[in-house]
Amino acid sequence: MSDSQQNDAETIRRKRLAKLQGSQPERTAPASDRSATPSTPSHASTPARSQPVSPPASVSVPTSNPFSAIAGSSSASPKINIIPATNKTATPPATVSRSSATTKQVEFPEWEDTTLSKVFQFTLKSAESGKLVYLEDVATEIEEGGSAPALSVDTLDRALLARLTEIPIESPFDYLLNCWHQLDNIRRTIRGTDPDKVKKNSVLNEGRRLCSGYAVLAVSMPEMFNSETPVDLVSLLLEKPDSPKAVPLEFLASMIQRSVEDETIDDFIAPVLEKLSAGLRTLTMADSYQPYFRAIQALVVHKPVATVLASMPTFLPPDVTAVTIELYTVLGPFFRMSPVDAKVASTYFTNAKERPVAEINSAVTGLRTELATIQDELAFVVDKIVRASSESRERMLQFFAKVMNLNHKRRAIQIVPGTVSTDAFMLNITAVLNKLCEPFVDATFSKIDRIDPLYFKKSDRIGIKEEVKLDADQHTFDEYVADRLDGVPNFISEVFYLNVASHHYGLGGAMQNLGQLGNDIKDLEKHLQQLETEQAKWINSPQAALLNNTLTRVREQLNNALAFQYALNAALQDRQSMSRSFAFLMTSATWLVRLVDPQQSHPQKHIRLPLTAPCPDSFKNLPEYFVENITGFVIYFSRSYPQLMFEQTHVELVTFAVTFVRTSSYIKNPYLKAKIIEVLFYGTLSQPSYKNGFLGDTLNSLPFAIEHLFHLLMSFYIEIEQTGASSQFYDKFNIRYYISQIVKCIWENPIYRDKLEQESKVDVDFFVRFVALLLNDVTYLLDESLSKLADIHRLQSELSDKSATALSQQERTEREQNLSASERQATSYMSLANETVSILKLFTNAVPAAFVTPEIVDRLAAMLDYNLDALVGPKCTGLKVKDPKKYHFNPRELLSDIADVYLNLATESAFILAVARDGRSYRREIFTRASSILGKYAFKASKDIDALTKFADMVEQTKMADERGEEELGEIPDEFLDPLMYTLMEDPVILPSSNVSIDRATIKSHLLSDSTDPFNRVPLKLEDVIPNTELKNQIEEFRRSKRSNAAAAAAAAGAAQLDTDGDVKMAG
Repeated sequence: MSDSQQNDAETIRRKRLAKLQGSQPERTAPASDRSATPSTPSHASTPARSQPVSPPASVSVPTSNPFSAIAGSSSASPKINIIPATNKTATPPATVSRSSATTKQVEFPEWEDTTLSKVFQFTLKSAESGKLVYLEDVATEIEEGGSAPALSVDTLDRALLARLTEIPIESPFDYLLNCWHQLDNIRRTIRGTDPDKVKKNSVLNEGRRLCSGYAVLAVSMPEMFNSETPVDLVSLLLEKPDSPKAVPLEFLASMIQRSVEDETIDDFIAPVLEKLSAGLRTLTMADSYQPYFRAIQALVVHKPVATVLASMPTFLPPDVTAVTIELYTVLGPFFRMSPVDAKVASTYFTNAKERPVAEINSAVTGLRTELATIQDELAFVVDKIVRASSESRERMLQFFAKVMNLNHKRRAIQIVPGTVSTDAFMLNITAVLNKLCEPFVDATFSKIDRIDPLYFKKSDRIGIKEEVKLDADQHTFDEYVADRLDGVPNFISEVFYLNVASHHYGLGGAMQNLGQLGNDIKDLEKHLQQLETEQAKWINSPQAALLNNTLTRVREQLNNALAFQYALNAALQDRQSMSRSFAFLMTSATWLVRLVDPQQSHPQKHIRLPLTAPCPDSFKNLPEYFVENITGFVIYFSRSYPQLMFEQTHVELVTFAVTFVRTSSYIKNPYLKAKIIEVLFYGTLSQPSYKNGFLGDTLNSLPFAIEHLFHLLMSFYIEIEQTGASSQFYDKFNIRYYISQIVKCIWENPIYRDKLEQESKVDVDFFVRFVALLLNDVTYLLDESLSKLADIHRLQSELSDKSATALSQQERTEREQNLSASERQATSYMSLANETVSILKLFTNAVPAAFVTPEIVDRLAAMLDYNLDALVGPKCTGLKVKDPKKYHFNPRELLSDIADVYLNLATESAFILAVARDGRSYRREIFTRASSILGKYAFKASKDIDALTKFADMVEQTKMADERGEEELGEIPDEFLDPLMYTLMEDPVILPSSNVSIDRATIKSHLLSDSTDPFNRVPLKLEDVIPNTELKNQIEEFRRSKRSNAAAAAAAAGAAQLDTDGDVKMAG
């Protein structure tokens, strides 16, 4: 040791001894004043340990304390004369029997001297030196001071220090602990009626105080007592509570209290905490880790220890990374303890595919129970740190924020190994933050107003600069946060925003990783299957050994991946933990609704829609993950663990969904809004015992949903037509499929059907736009579906035909690949087409008039006629495929649905005329054929068959009448013809940019799917068109003239016919 180090150590010795001796209480102080100890976890105190001490001896002790110079005294220190006693074997402090103190009444001074002598195994009386160590110099010093040499509160400190420092003891700590135990046992035997009870307790408490005080020195500075065996307090703390070697919690509390009093708590406890953390670092749940958790809990119940822990340099080093924060910070190893670990997974789930399901379920249950205990204990530790002091609370918040800020890449599409924290660590962080949020996550949201909406204007603790915002670009966000507000966010706000981030980076990242793991497992299974299939080919080849090694390696990789999947699922699908997350996310959802509520009073006063005010800055500058957390959680658990969702209440979820899809402009990203629709879709999926899913009942009963749901579904159906993404054309079909399923769930509710009718009347243009897009989808999907089925029919025929044997291997492979592609596309298109036709059937039944407007009816009639012809016309045999159910193709059911649409509109004259004018696909015989098939296979009742036949008759009659009208018009001038449809215009309008005249119905129909001028692609709105009154008048005059001429010609022809017959004679 260098001179400077020796000087430092000497300074510490002086300080500690001065504290120890300067803090001796008055002898008459009551016991209660000296024995106060902090509360500790409920572990039983352990019995004293029997440890050998040095041989008893008569000792000549100097007249003054040998450390008095260190303590500040100038007294000389004479030599210590140690006189060996006759017995050579050390004995532990004698156990004082419970009856010895009460056998006979003794004077208090005598009791004091006798008790302390027996406990500490030394005496100041030479007559007793045969049994006890005689401290001669201390006795002499006391005598010279005019007092009788006896042990008392006043002399015990000098005597104990002499015993510890001048007479070798193998383990001073064990000696002091045994003495403490004996004093504690004696204290328990003192009767309440003892007249000297207060004084006796004072003596015993002073003895216990000295034992714990010197024990601190024995741990932190063992060289002071010349101990040959350093004290390993950590190993003692790791002992089981009922072990004789365990340190009693009360003794530990007393040591901590003494170290606080002499201002050495940092030197005493910090190394203990460091060693605990380092010891746990290499352990997993498959090892004996529990003692470390017991130990840290026993320590942090003391506020000074919790404060020291949070102030340690290793609590949050400045250069910490996402990897080192869970390994080399003092709390990191505790937070990473989890079943989500390769070693634990292989221990519990090896060869999972071959093991009984009951065995796997038992392992999962056991791990979940154990993980719940770990997370409760972590929450206990964090709670103590947070409550210890304002400084420790701040450090704990900094730790959590650092975890979030270091793990942004956990949500990247491709994660680079070694750059982020583990799922185990992050899931435990999320679980603890959930616990911290529990006080304000209540059913009534009574403290929701305490969450500061301006948090990011007051604090940059959580980094969100790189995150995509709900409705703000980077420049807007930079301006928003640049305008800083004074004040510090409250603790509720701190943990709320941290927990939102943790659900994104922690829980959300784990769900994302589990999905990727599932894909990896599928790839490994496919690879393994390929290797096993080809094994026979190379089993005798020179590469057999290499390929066998590959096969073994792939099997091992697959086994490990499956085991880890089970372990991650065990953590992710824990019912209690995920219920806490759901409750927190519903608080978050409710808070978001409150944030956009102009009255800022939701949920105490329910928000009212629609929202007309501009989006609040506090909302638009939030990261998208505030919404993603909610949608991602519900979608994930709806798929993987739907039972969890059925156990929750859903008013908050439905309110959140309705609010932000109805107020669509508040969220910029259309795909984020689509996720909200997806939540509603999964919530309405039928489950065993739950026909309408876990949201159906709420959607059908909550007034807020009933008022706004139908409108928002139609509105978003329109909005998703254009998303700005390159994949928007195909994306919209999936989203509209979700919408169709939601509609079918609520359709049985007559209130919703009434809502549809209201929508068709309140805003006609909006509803027509919706119908037009619905019609576009039906047209495209049916066309693609039937086209792919025709391709499948052709390819199946080519591959099964006898002539296929003439195909080369390359040609066969090419056709098989094309068949596979067509099958995938047909399955997808047909599923979407079936649902869209189903919605068309429902809506045409409810509001038929809305589907026969001029801009819609012709397209609808043409689409129906075309598909009816495809299903029953001459080319229908081209749709015959093997196993049509594989592609969700049921031609008779599809025919029945299309027939229903015809029947729903059969009384609408505009629809009858539109069908009659469909020169491309309409033929009377296809209706006859359709009626025959539907009747033959009982897909329609006889009354429906009759109605369909009657409709076809009416169309035929209308067709003939219309053709006569066309003949009357004769040759139509080109300027009267619609430039797109080539029909006589009814209401011509001028397009402002191209100056082309076109029929109003035609341009309206065009603008429903394309908002540009069809002749020059310039943006165009219907209100911009100019009525061409002059041309309209000319067309009407043309019609009148043609009809008048036709009428005159008909009259003349009739007169001529009568004259020929001789009935009427014409004037002439």
